[in-house]
Amino acid sequence: MKLSDNTLRRFISAAQYLEAEGITELPSGARMPVAAVERVARIAAREPERRQQLLKDVAEGRLTIVQLRGMLKKNSKTAARRRRASILEEPLEERALAALEARGVLKRSDAVLATFQGLDQWSYFDSHTKPALIILLSRDRRIIVMDDRSIGGTAASFIRQRREFLRNILAGVGLYDLVLVFASIWHEDIGKLVCAMRPEMRQRIILLGPEA
Repeated sequence: MKLSDNTLRRFISAAQYLEAEGITELPSGARMPVAAVERVARIAAREPERRQQLLKDVAEGRLTIVQLRGMLKKNSKTAARRRRASILEEPLEERALAALEARGVLKRSDAVLATFQGLDQWSYFDSHTKPALIILLSRDRRIIVMDDRSIGGTAASFIRQRREFLRNILAGVGLYDLVLVFASIWHEDIGKLVCAMRPEMRQRIILLGPEA
């Protein structure tokens, strides 16, 4: 096809995103440019409830790439303001310990915090979306804390980050006593994943944050 490897990767990534949204073919005359799909994916990573409507508007010609570029710029500025505001919020550690204490899992004064990289299981997780915190209950009992707001500083696409974050939740359920998840960006996707789990797995997940 005389296309570069990078262009082919973009085509494949865009096709995978559309397929994940249930779009496998387009009506006659409809267009779905790769650049438009990429921008929709980046906007939807922060506002997932908008993705279906944005894709529909692109396919029906009501949204151009230029308009999407402007929306993405505005979206990025809003996200930056939210990140600055989140600095003033209750720290993740305090939020997690309060949730566990309220459920009678532990007393806050007994909790021991550890970095994820210091434990043997870190190699089983995708590094781009690795857990934010480990809470040690005893030598053999551990709780993992994940925060989708901490994702960033990587060249990985939003689609890949979302997929890895969800996969890391599943890995955490298999390896730890409890998995606490601060669901902010991908709360809708995380909610669907939790609902699809078997009851015994679902009971080991605690959602934190206003979206819980």
